[in-house]
Amino acid sequence: MSRQFFQRGRLVEAEELDDVIAVKDSLGRSAADVESELGSSARGQVRDAGVDDETADAFARASWIFVRPNQQTREALTTGEEIPGAEATGTVILRSNGRIGIATDALTVQLQPALSKDEAELELEAAGLTVVNRLRFAKNLYEVRATAWQDALAASVELQGNDRFVFAEPSLIEHVPGRFRPAGAQYAQQWQWRNVGTNGGTPDADVHIESAWDRTFGAGVRVAVIDNGFDVEHPDLAPGVDPLSGFLADHVGGAVFVQGTAGMPDSGHGTFCVGMVGARHNNGEGGSGAAPECSLMLLACLPDQVGTQATLARAVAYATDPSVEVPAIAPGNGADILVSSLGPNVAEWDLTSALDLALKFAATKGRQGKGLAIFWAASNGTNVDIAKDEVVSHADVIAVVRSTNQDLEDNAARGSEVELIAPGVKVLSTTSGGGYGTKTGTSFAAPCAAGCAALALSANPHLTRDELREVMHKSADHIGGPGVQYNEAGHNDDYGFGRVNAARAVALAEGLNP
Repeated sequence: MSRQFFQRGRLVEAEELDDVIAVKDSLGRSAADVESELGSSARGQVRDAGVDDETADAFARASWIFVRPNQQTREALTTGEEIPGAEATGTVILRSNGRIGIATDALTVQLQPALSKDEAELELEAAGLTVVNRLRFAKNLYEVRATAWQDALAASVELQGNDRFVFAEPSLIEHVPGRFRPAGAQYAQQWQWRNVGTNGGTPDADVHIESAWDRTFGAGVRVAVIDNGFDVEHPDLAPGVDPLSGFLADHVGGAVFVQGTAGMPDSGHGTFCVGMVGARHNNGEGGSGAAPECSLMLLACLPDQVGTQATLARAVAYATDPSVEVPAIAPGNGADILVSSLGPNVAEWDLTSALDLALKFAATKGRQGKGLAIFWAASNGTNVDIAKDEVVSHADVIAVVRSTNQDLEDNAARGSEVELIAPGVKVLSTTSGGGYGTKTGTSFAAPCAAGCAALALSANPHLTRDELREVMHKSADHIGGPGVQYNEAGHNDDYGFGRVNAARAVALAEGLNP
C-alpha cells in the first residue's frame, strides 16, 4: 500500500508492507512466543522487501518483532485496544532509499515561533496531540503522540495544512548503525577494535573505538613513537609519517640526530607498535590503527637494542621539542603524545638521571607548556612488581599492561603504578616488509592506549597532559569479572584504572571543551 508523509517540507512517498505490524515487546518474551500469541512471523516478508539481516537483527535486539497479525490482533488494532505485553505497535514502511522504518503515533512538531508556549500547547491540544516532551533547542518544538489518527504518517499529512504548524514529521523508528568501519582486508581480525566473540573472545572486550571514530580519527595530533626502528615504506604507515621523524645515528665523536627517514633502521617491533597507533584506514590494506589520521613522528634509537639511557633520553627530549637536537627546527614543534615500548622484561630497571630529567622535561615543557602525555609499556614479566621498574613507574609516565580478548589481564607487571590496561594479546598490526601479523605483549597495549588518547586529544586539543591523563583514567572500563576489586580511587593493581574505552574518552574530552 502506498503511503505519504512530510519531511523537511517535502512530500515523501513510501510503501507500507501489507499485513505486517511491528510490535515492541515489553515482557522479554522470545520472538516465537510473541508471534504465536499475536499472529505469525513476518520476518521473511521483511527480508523479501530487501531488508538486510544486520538491520533485521538490530530491530530484534531492540525487542521489535515483525508480525502478521491474527484476527484478534487485527480487531484490537482497529478498535484501539491495548495489546497485552506490547509496549508499542507500528506500521512498517519501506522508503525509496531501501530502508525500512516503523511509524507509530509519535511525531516531532514545531509551531510558529510567534506563538507563546501556552498558545502553542493550546494549539497542540486543539489538534488532538498529546505532548510527550518539549525540546528546548528551538522554540515551540515538541515530541507528541497523535492518538486520534491511524498513525503518525496520516497525522503528518493532515497537519501539513494547519498554518499554525511549521512542520509535523513522523518520528520513524529506524536502524541507525555506526557510520564508519575500516575497509581493510584484515580489519575483522583486529579484535582490539571490534570484538564480536570469535576465537574464544568475549563480545565487546575491546576499546569501543568505532563509536569514537564517528567523532574523530585523530587528525591534528602528532604521536611520537620511540622504538628501535620502523618500516617507513609500509603501505599502511608511509602516508602518515611526519616530516619531523628521525633517528640517532652513530657518528665520529658520538651519535647525532638525523631528521628524516632516509637511512632509518627497520625493526619489526617498532613497525608493529606504530601500526597499533596509526596505521592508515579505509585504503584496502591490512587494517587500521587506533588513530588512523594522526601524524606519526617515528623516532628510532638503540637500533641493535644496546645503548645508554642517555640515548633514550635524547629521543624523549627530541619528541618534546625537536629544536633541542636540531636547532634549525623552530622551537615548540614537538609531539602531542609520546609512546615507547622499549625496556627489559625483568622486574628491575634502574632509571638514570638523564632519562629522569628528559621525562620531567617532556611532562612540563611539552606542547608549549601543556605537557606531553607519556605512555610506556610495562614489563611482560609475570606478575613482577612494577615499582621495581623505575622508568615505567616514573611519576610522569602512564604505565600500560595487556588484556586478552576476554577482558582479562595477562600476567604482566602489577602494582599501584599500573595505570591502564589495553588489548595486547594476539592483536593484529603491521609487520616489516609491508605485511601484517599477530603478536602478544605489553609493547602493543601501550600504543593501543596512546592511539586512543590521540582520539581524545583530537576531540579537545586544549587538554593539558594532566587533564588527558584524567580523561583516560575516568573513561576506562572496570573489567576482570566479579572477583576483581577496584579500590575507592577506582584502581586495581592488575588492571590499573581499567581497560581503555576510546568512545568514552572522546565523549569525556569533548565535554571539557572550553
